[in-house]
Amino acid sequence: MWCPGELEEVPIPIVGGLDIHRKQLTFDYLDTVTGEVSRGQIVPADRPHLRAWLGRFAGRDDVGFALEGCTGWRYVTEELTAAGCAAHLGEPADTAAARGRKRHAKTDKTDARHLRQLLAEGRLPEYWIPPPQILECRALLETYHDLRRDRTAWAQRIHAIFFHQGAPRLGEGALRTEAGIADGTVLAGSLEPRALQFVREWAGLHRQEILANWDRARKTEPLLDIPPLP
Repeated sequence: MWCPGELEEVPIPIVGGLDIHRKQLTFDYLDTVTGEVSRGQIVPADRPHLRAWLGRFAGRDDVGFALEGCTGWRYVTEELTAAGCAAHLGEPADTAAARGRKRHAKTDKTDARHLRQLLAEGRLPEYWIPPPQILECRALLETYHDLRRDRTAWAQRIHAIFFHQGAPRLGEGALRTEAGIADGTVLAGSLEPRALQFVREWAGLHRQEILANWDRARKTEPLLDIPPLP
């Protein structure tokens, strides 16, 4: 959620920007007391390395960093907060628009400097960062939504393949049927007799491969391909 309103200049001694990428975090921060600017990268971009880098600010409560609300922002803001630094989350589109007309090539270094300057000047279009429990609920709901969407897409694809091959129409709930691994016994749901016959015939031919895949699935290992009925 973006919080509208005029932002004021950030009165903190150390103000900086963090540009987030999967391989590295690029930083640019200014010590307003000494006028010293520090720039560099944190590689790789993960919690342990970011946490170690933030150790330089241990014991201080006058440090603030701006970052864009792109993939990876959550763990970065959590580590900043845990280290006692203020995290300021910028809206990506408005942050880019605040750059104005481009005169130089866009790089990670210029992005980090741009974020630092917006924060220092009070011009950062800032997002509200929800509390941890809200973030957890949001992540669970988003994951559930994605899984439901993928399930629907696969169900439609399977129905389309059956229709393309001229197979009998699957009954309501057929794709939700749970069958026993050992012999193809229907444990829940229902299958039409002809479809159940195919399932049992296929399970009988490939029982060992099915059991092996079941064991691999429990170990979260990649599954082996099992050929269909000839």
